Parts: sequence; structure tokens; C-alpha cells
Amino acid sequence: MDKPRKAQDGRWSLWPHRGRLGAAAVALAVAGFGPVAPRATAAAEPPPAAELVLLGVAGGPTWYGENSPHGISSALVVDGRAYIVDVGSGAYRQLRRAGIKPGAEQAVFLTHLHTDHIIDLANLLAYDPSARRRAKASLQVFGPGPRGALPPLAPGMKDDVVIHAENPSPGTQDLVASIVAGMAADLNIRVRSEGVPDIRQFFQAHDIIVPAGVVKDPNTDPAPPMEPFTVWQDARVKVSAILVPHGLVYPNFAYRFDTAAGSVVFSGDTAASDNLVKLARGADILVHEAIDPDWVDHIVGAKPWDARQQALARQLLEAHTTPREVGDVATRAGVKTLVLSHLVPGDAPAEHWLKARQTFNGPVVLGQDLMRLPLGLPVPR
Repeated sequence: MDKPRKAQDGRWSLWPHRGRLGAAAVALAVAGFGPVAPRATAAAEPPPAAELVLLGVAGGPTWYGENSPHGISSALVVDGRAYIVDVGSGAYRQLRRAGIKPGAEQAVFLTHLHTDHIIDLANLLAYDPSARRRAKASLQVFGPGPRGALPPLAPGMKDDVVIHAENPSPGTQDLVASIVAGMAADLNIRVRSEGVPDIRQFFQAHDIIVPAGVVKDPNTDPAPPMEPFTVWQDARVKVSAILVPHGLVYPNFAYRFDTAAGSVVFSGDTAASDNLVKLARGADILVHEAIDPDWVDHIVGAKPWDARQQALARQLLEAHTTPREVGDVATRAGVKTLVLSHLVPGDAPAEHWLKARQTFNGPVVLGQDLMRLPLGLPVPR
């Protein structure tokens, strides 16, 4: 493993200095892909009926430096309509760079409400209201409902801080309402002075309800064995969800999108999960998160670990999936192609991620910002 080095800003970095694109290019070459850029519009080359677009592939509420990928976000574009999974840092700009215009967004699906998955939701909802009016936009936002009671403190932790005690674990509907309420000063002035439309007419938020009787106590078992259930269906896609384990986060969903061109599954943040294997069975593409265990030892700090360090290490390792574990999940599910995304850290060397090849024999693609993968076409090994 590379030794830590001191960066110019005084922080220690585990990884040798290299551009993120350079690391990804190595992996893409292994997978049979070349460098990827936003699709050019040309009459001679119509876009595929369905394609996966990785808008951002970095996981965690962390800035990994000037070469960092954007925060986690993906879009499945079907017949020109975009179905978006998570909206991490930079997702709004990446949507536009990918050629997805205001009004083309059909729905957003939030896997869970960690900040690195929702931080750009305000941008998506509030920007370009006049363009959305012209496009007659109608965006549906789906995500977890309220958690209920907060979990107990981790062992050894002392400070019982409760933020927004009147509603400490809000769901997606509450989140969207709070975003609009917090921007009221701007929105009201613009409506009155510029004729900007009321943004609330362009979207609708929905809390996904977990089927009754599945979860008895989210503090002891937040993702028990269950069957996938349908969240959304229209003429282009059918979207199913299932609970997956991510520490004490609840509800925490993985999603499956079935289209006429093929199927894509998004793991969201999760440990290795039997529920996910069930959801992903036979899928064309599995987009799965990954964490580098070498980085965890570095970021948590020297041992012996205090209570805070122990809690952090437990959250990182027990709530996420290593590349080798990801490969095993893909093998068990019998998916055709494995795509690694939500990379923690965002600047790890490509060879660390490609350890997934040790446990999965199919094509392994290391995700890169603005990468496009058409559905229905074979992926080189």
C-alpha cells in the first residue's frame, strides 16, 4: 500500500498524486472502454433508447481534492426522459453537461437522506423555473419517509446532540417542504419582481412507504429479509425498491429499473446484502457502491482507537462494501455487468477498485463522471 504523503495544504493523503481521470482511464481500458465524454447530438447518430449516465461517482460528504469526481448521482435516460438516482454535490451541473435539460427529468429517487446523496436537491428544484414552465415540467421526487425515533448513541459516545428536536428524523416530503420554506425570501421576491413562476407547481414529493409488518425495530434490524416492491411505473420504466443495510440509517433503499431495453440496479449505500442480491437477480447492470478498506485505516487514525474512532471505523466498514465483497454480490445475483460507483475515497488508485475482478468474472467498469453505458449492448470484458 502507498505510504501517506503530506499535501501542499498540510493534510496527509494516502494516495500517490495522480489525476482522477488517469486512474479511471486505466480501469476503462481494462473494461474495454476508452475515455468518455458527453454525447454529441448528431443526426447520423441517434441516442440509444435507454442509457445509464453516471453524473458523479464520489461517495461521502468529503472533498477529495481538485481532481475529485462529483458527488454521487446517476441518471437512467429512457426515450429522452431522465430517471435520476440521488443528487450529490454537483449533480445539477452534471445533468446539464450530460445534455439533460430542464423538464426532461421525469423522476428522482433518493436511496437515503445522507447529505452526500441529497445536497444538490435544492439546485434541482429551484433553478431554471422559467425553463421548467416552458417545458411544462412535472418532476416526481421519491425517497424514504420519516425514520421515527432516533437510534441510541454508539457505544462510548457521550454527547447526545439532537438537531431540530421537533422533527429530528424527517422524510422526503418534509425535506422538500423545508427546502422551499428556507428559500421563501428569494422565491417570493422573484415571483413579485420578475414574474418567475411558483416552483412548487413543477414537482411533487412522495415518501416511500415500507410494506407493513416488514420492519419491527429499525434500531435492531433496519433491513430484514423481504421481497422487492413497486415504487413507480410508467410507459417507460418500472421501478422497484428493497431495504438494504447501511448502519442505523432507515429507511435505506436500493432500486431496480426495468425497461424494454434492459434492467439497471442501484445499490445505494449498503453493506453486502442478501436483499440486494434478490433485487438484482439477472439484471443487465448493477451499479454498486464500494469502499477501500486501506483508506479506512488511514482516515480513522492510529490505534488504539477512542470511542469516536471506533464508531467511525464501524460505520465505514460495516455499512459499506469492499470491492471483493461487491464482486461476490454481483456473482451471486448473476448480473451481466458490474459498475463501481459511490467510490470512497474518490481518489483511490484504479487497481484498488478492480479487486472486484477477483470475485466476479463478468465485465467490471470503474465509474467515471459523465460515463454513458447504453442498455441492450454487450460490454467488453
